[in-house]
Amino acid sequence: MPPSSIAANPRRAAQGREKWATFFGTLDSPNVRLLAGGLLIPNLISLATMASLVDIGLPPRTIAIALYASIAILARRIPFMLTVALFLAVLTFDIVQTLSLMFGIGLSDLMAAVDHARRINFFASPLYFALIVTLVMTTGLSLACLRPRAMLMNANIPVLFFLAQAFGVMDYVSNASPHYHFGSTMGRNEPIQSAAEVSGFRQAAGADGNNVVLVIVESLGYLKDQNARTRIAEPLYDQSLTRDYTITSGKTVYFGSTTSGEMRELCNTRTFYTEYVQNDTNTCLPDLLAARGYSNIAVHGFAGGMFEREQWYPTIGFDQELFRDELVKTTRRVCGSAFAGACDADLAPVISAASREAGKQGKPRFIYWLTLNTHIPVAPGQALTDFHCETDGGFFGRPKVCRMAELWHDVFAVVAKIARDPAVAPADILVVGDHAPPFWSRHDRAQFEPGQVAWYRLQPRRASPLPMRDARNQQRASTDDADSSRSAQ
Repeated sequence: MPPSSIAANPRRAAQGREKWATFFGTLDSPNVRLLAGGLLIPNLISLATMASLVDIGLPPRTIAIALYASIAILARRIPFMLTVALFLAVLTFDIVQTLSLMFGIGLSDLMAAVDHARRINFFASPLYFALIVTLVMTTGLSLACLRPRAMLMNANIPVLFFLAQAFGVMDYVSNASPHYHFGSTMGRNEPIQSAAEVSGFRQAAGADGNNVVLVIVESLGYLKDQNARTRIAEPLYDQSLTRDYTITSGKTVYFGSTTSGEMRELCNTRTFYTEYVQNDTNTCLPDLLAARGYSNIAVHGFAGGMFEREQWYPTIGFDQELFRDELVKTTRRVCGSAFAGACDADLAPVISAASREAGKQGKPRFIYWLTLNTHIPVAPGQALTDFHCETDGGFFGRPKVCRMAELWHDVFAVVAKIARDPAVAPADILVVGDHAPPFWSRHDRAQFEPGQVAWYRLQPRRASPLPMRDARNQQRASTDDADSSRSAQ
């Protein structure tokens, strides 16, 4: 090798080291630290979604964005431990606000959910695990950037202020959605509209001594595509069922999460369950049917302690409750990831057996079933139905929506089975969603009509039909949709 080349190599190496040193020196500059700790890192997930790097749609976080930037500015002049405390306080506000809007949960609901979070296996869900790890890492990195107060004193504050304002506006414009307008708090002053009421089910329940079945389906929102709705509810339109039942369907407005849906359909109220049961006036459907001599059975595949259902179900009139532990002893199968419990698809024999046993007393039965397995996040590969979701989302075009639809189809198959079973039939039956699915993906959420849940009513043909009530003071009556007044003849 020529001597000149030998001499050049160390020179190039030195130049390379100098460039890297300059690069890292720039990264360690006051301005970069301020922008990273006050804007870029705390809002990393929002930035990634805005750039379409990940398919996660968050609600607007405008206030949180401004607060993170404010803490970065304050960090120049306050003790680091105070910076840590303020940052964690804003992080808590950010998480609470985001979850509240995402899942339609009011503050009282959210506090109850936090209290019962120990029953949920968050780390069983890859998505929840990734989100938790991301939050921990971004929090640590943000605080590391904001630690050197002396260096931050030389940062350009107007630049951070301007960029934070601009990003806050962009975040609001990009993420504002009507899907976030149906939290339980927002519905407090809205007129109550339950599917039980508008479908005529509540008026018919117990009127002729038939058994009564109410099924509240986890996350059964109102799909915009009528063909998709038909595909999901296909088991209800089997000739063996339509021979004995008239099937009608529609939609109704919802506010809040699952317990709000239960209060809406069981008790015809928007009051939070903890408040309502303290002043129970015996007007919930189980109480009303008990007064008519009914035996009342509640079935739910998750733990009875979740949202204290094992305590307030008896308060509103249930005689018997079947929860996860007892159900799994019979079905011997567990479904779900974060919300692991009994498999909805396995519950037809259990429900029929409970009805048969209660019928030995000579009483008609009210059976209430709150489903479980379509709770976000949905575990793949557990449905009995196969819509070929692995192939570009199958019929539904979105894999997560498709997997949820498979499980909904399983639920309707169970409803069809118990509707034909002599242990239950003939029965007045209502199937209704509690709320729309709170998908993290904005594209998945867009498949559903904002603020609406689907309902399906099965009325024995031997019964005198009761008219559906007009849903006044709402956007549209439940039966306005093309399939709302659909009757299987």
